[in-house]
Amino acid sequence: MFTYTIRKDGRLMKKVTINGKPKYLYSDNPKDLERQCIELKYLSYSGMNIDNDKITLKQWAEKWYDVNISQKEYNTRKNIRILLDNHIYPSLGNIKLKNLKVINIKELQKNMISEGLTSSCNRTITTIKRILNDAIENDIIQKNVAFNIKSIKYTKIEKQPLSTYEDALLLNVAKKHKYGLFFLILRYTGLRTEEIIPLTINDIDLVNKRIIINKATYFEKNQPNLKTTKNKKNRKVPILNIIYKELEEHIEDCKNKNQKLLFVKQSDGGMLTKITVRWMLNSFLNAINKQYEKEQKEKDNNFKLSEENKIHFSNHQLRHSYCTMLYYAGIKIKKAQELMGHSSADMVYNIYTHLDEERENVDETLNNYCLKSCQNSCQKN
Repeated sequence: MFTYTIRKDGRLMKKVTINGKPKYLYSDNPKDLERQCIELKYLSYSGMNIDNDKITLKQWAEKWYDVNISQKEYNTRKNIRILLDNHIYPSLGNIKLKNLKVINIKELQKNMISEGLTSSCNRTITTIKRILNDAIENDIIQKNVAFNIKSIKYTKIEKQPLSTYEDALLLNVAKKHKYGLFFLILRYTGLRTEEIIPLTINDIDLVNKRIIINKATYFEKNQPNLKTTKNKKNRKVPILNIIYKELEEHIEDCKNKNQKLLFVKQSDGGMLTKITVRWMLNSFLNAINKQYEKEQKEKDNNFKLSEENKIHFSNHQLRHSYCTMLYYAGIKIKKAQELMGHSSADMVYNIYTHLDEERENVDETLNNYCLKSCQNSCQKN
């Protein structure tokens, strides 16, 4: 039973001993006084400052991170840490939770948007909401002042698949380039970069023409570490004829070198690092642009290659090109989701819907409909 003392002035008082020191709590009603008592003990046990009025956003956020985020995957921890250290703490970290106002968070939002960080800003606001919700659940504060702050809508830059010409260049150059097969696999299997790095020759089933994806990597300080696949499921993707011969020859070469990994770092034969993969892409793009310049000069001797007209693409763009290929090949959304290794069909659905809109000539369809309607109406009259 919760007991307390009634003071002469009518207020209720509860004496609590924390670490051998007395702490006096006051309130006008028993329920609030009991809540304060529970809150105080919780903070004491969790190692937090036992005076709620002095708890800063940073102090509580660090406790929230330790309990809720520290056991997550590396990339999740890293992304939250960036939001905390680069955006939340510099602006709001030293503000006491009880003094945090809507205007403080809106100012942070405004500053990030003005710096062109809209996407990061939305993730920052979401993180602040989660931190404050946790503080409410633990009776540290009564209200989430970020609750009604809405995310900023912005137009995302559409990922573009490779053009027909770029695809042809990629195929042509890849057959002669040292790292060409690496990028051919990305383009014609839809693998993520994190999935191709740990591939072994045992993951390649040449008989059934399948690549088995059962692991992935994440980078910590440039170094690759093994983890499960993104959706925690294994999958198989077909080895298309367009890359089969090159892959078969490469595996034979790996066996002759007693090399288990499909692609290795030259210096030590280990898994590719983040920097190595970036260097490989730059080398491959340079080769593609040399070929591009050569072909353009054959058409126009005055052609000059510049940064503006160079061909650029990312590894993820190759994956996007694979998904686009699935659409034009008539692969159903559910099967495309399986091949792409998505946990839900939303990503594939969005790509397919966008391509549907591009393929459908709305103006022509509506004009034809109106024309036919008018013609039918005239015939009836």
